[in-house]
Amino acid sequence: MWDQPHILILDEPTNYLDRESLGALASAIEVYEGGVIMITHNDSFCRQLCPERWVLEKGVLNTEGDIEWMNKLADQSIEFKAVEEMVDSNGNKVVIKKKLNAKEKKKMKKAIMDKIKNDEDLNDEETEYAIEYNL
Repeated sequence: MWDQPHILILDEPTNYLDRESLGALASAIEVYEGGVIMITHNDSFCRQLCPERWVLEKGVLNTEGDIEWMNKLADQSIEFKAVEEMVDSNGNKVVIKKKLNAKEKKKMKKAIMDKIKNDEDLNDEETEYAIEYNL
């Protein structure tokens, strides 16, 4: 398995390469029969070799590709849903805080103020919110 990997992960493979070396690298990637994941800032090199690209820009992940790949993608029905639960590397559940809109914030603030006024206990989320907004 180590002699013939199914996938290569290349982190900035074009750094410090001259034109001749870039050509050799491109040729090697083109004839490689496995999958290739390339992390690079060299957009033109990536566009030349990769029919599918995942571009992370300003915290937003977008998929891009050549015409053939984009047409194939358009034919597929892909449904994304928000991540509701995550687990860290130790198996611990990671709580994802939901961002409240202005209306929800106002409603939450009123509910917390009422609970404080009536001397009721706050749950963890309400306590966090009360501390964050100095209620």
